[in-house]
Amino acid sequence: MKKVVFIILGLLLMVGITDYAQAQIKIGYVNSDRILSEFDEALEAQSKLDIEARKLEDQYRGMLAKLDSLQKDYERQKMMMSETRRKTKETEIAQLQESIQKFQVEKLGPEGEIYKKQAELVTPVLEKVKTVIAKVGKDNKYDYIFDTVAGNILYAEPAHDVTDKVIYELKRTK
Repeated sequence: MKKVVFIILGLLLMVGITDYAQAQIKIGYVNSDRILSEFDEALEAQSKLDIEARKLEDQYRGMLAKLDSLQKDYERQKMMMSETRRKTKETEIAQLQESIQKFQVEKLGPEGEIYKKQAELVTPVLEKVKTVIAKVGKDNKYDYIFDTVAGNILYAEPAHDVTDKVIYELKRTK
C-alpha cells in the first residue's frame, strides 16, 4: 500500500513541477528576414551595399574584358610578333592576370572591401534589431525569443510570434 501511495505522490509531484515549469517559462519567436525586409534602416543599408557591390562587379568585369581582349589580340598576332614584342605582351597579360587575382582577394575575398563595407553598414542595424528584440522580450516578460530563420524552430504557435512587436518598436524608435 505504501508503494502505491509513494507512486501516486511521485506522479502528482512530477505533474505539479511540470505545470509549474510550463507556467513560468514564456517563449516567443521572430522572423528576422521579415524584420529586415520591413525595417527602413536595414533596407537602406542593403541598398548602399548593393551599389558598392555593383561598382566592384563592374570593375571586375572590365578587368576580365580587358584581359580577354589582350589574350585574343596576342593569339591572333603572336606569329607575326618579334620575340621581344611577344615577351612584352605575355608580361602584360601576366601582370593583368595578377592584378585581377589581387583585386579578387582585396575587394571580393573573405576579408575584402565588400565584406568590410557590409560589416560597416549592417552591424549597426543588426545591433539595433537585437536591442529592440531584448526590449520586447523584457517588456513582455519573455524568457526566450528564437529566430525562425535560424532553422531551429520546427513548429511555433502563431500567438507567440513577436515579429510585429519588434517591427513596431523599430519604427517607433526612429
